[in-house]
Amino acid sequence: MKRPGFVVPAREKVAFGLGDFAINIAYTAIGFYYIYFLVNVARLPAPVAGAIFLVARFWDAIMNFVAGRISDRVDTRMGRRRPFILASCLPVGILFALLWAVPSGGIAERTLYFVAVTVLFNTVFSFVVTPYNALMPELSQDYDERTNISGFRMALSICGNLIAAAGGSFIVDSLFGGSANYRRSYPVMGAAFGGIVVVALLLTFLGTHERVKPERQERQRLIRTIKSVLALREFRLVLGMFIFNMIGQDLIQTLFVFYLKDVIGIGEDLTFVLMGIPLVTAVAAVPLWVFAGERLGKRKAYMGAAAYFFCALAFALFAPVGDLAFVILIAVLAGVGFSASAVIPFSIIPDVIEIDELENGTRREGIFYGTSMLLYKCLSAIVISLTTAALGWFGYSESASLAEPASARLAIRLFLGLAPGIFFLVSAVFVKLLPITKERFDQAKKAIGERASAPEDR
Repeated sequence: MKRPGFVVPAREKVAFGLGDFAINIAYTAIGFYYIYFLVNVARLPAPVAGAIFLVARFWDAIMNFVAGRISDRVDTRMGRRRPFILASCLPVGILFALLWAVPSGGIAERTLYFVAVTVLFNTVFSFVVTPYNALMPELSQDYDERTNISGFRMALSICGNLIAAAGGSFIVDSLFGGSANYRRSYPVMGAAFGGIVVVALLLTFLGTHERVKPERQERQRLIRTIKSVLALREFRLVLGMFIFNMIGQDLIQTLFVFYLKDVIGIGEDLTFVLMGIPLVTAVAAVPLWVFAGERLGKRKAYMGAAAYFFCALAFALFAPVGDLAFVILIAVLAGVGFSASAVIPFSIIPDVIEIDELENGTRREGIFYGTSMLLYKCLSAIVISLTTAALGWFGYSESASLAEPASARLAIRLFLGLAPGIFFLVSAVFVKLLPITKERFDQAKKAIGERASAPEDR
């Protein structure tokens, strides 16, 4: 194992970041387009689309936890996490492409197809996402180095967001001519993105190295395992930060396409530009938030960013219909906030691993990330499915020939302009209460090192 202060080579940081690049191509395409696709392309009622999301996300939550437990117990010459990324990358690419195919048949047949393919995709994807998230603490044990690695990761992550958000719209709206050809263009988008995901995950496997070699853990039952990690106060606070931060992002992704097309009335030839602006801004803002995290501390930087993001999103409440300049301003302001919500939390999360190791004498990255994803995805499934169903309750129609009623357009404004910002502010409250500082982290790391080097009692 390399010394705790070992500086990870830049090429390895890039290789690691490519994993999040791949993951976020898939996540962002699904987050921005999938519910819109189910309603406006597959022609499923909004409440049905919400129910599909609910079932798939709950299953995804369970499988993330299972993947975390399994990867914690595996020990190969390639490491504990990387073999799962290698084995899962090709099936993930294929199943991702199948998400965007519309089968023949009625609503019942189409519903069954989308439930089946999303469950299969989420099963395999869990064995990429959870081992990947658990990989970062095993690359470096240095507090500031993790912030730097997180900067590489999030810059490439946001590039993945950009390709999926702007590239997806470019393919389906500009390249193929818009809604009249959606049933041909969305499968093309799925195949293209699926191929990119496979290649990027392979490069992550080839370019990274696991340096931390923990002892094998004894088996624990599911409920006992969850109770054991929730017993750690620091983990509960990090979990609250993570869940509310991620649900805020999920709401933005789910509603943004509806907002552009149905509320503001942006033309199909400009949609991909507006999808890309916040993400280009987010990439440019990554160095700002890395600097802020190092200079002010991660906690203060995130609390300030959450307050800023709330204010930026509130502009969506007032944007005039058809006002392109106003929407561009919102996109730029939101991009700066999105960057912070992507960079800072993911540099805080790994720090609790050392605190847990100090308290409990073992490293449990997979269990921590698996538990986090389990609880986040269950709650996210409920929030997003209720939001989608609410669009139907407010009158949103899956019919392409009808304009959406004023009640549905108002609901989209309110959901986008207020709900994500509230989730970010709640996330900041958890960060404020979090007692992990650089000084405490260094003390914990020193104590762990001293304990490891001390002779065993005989």
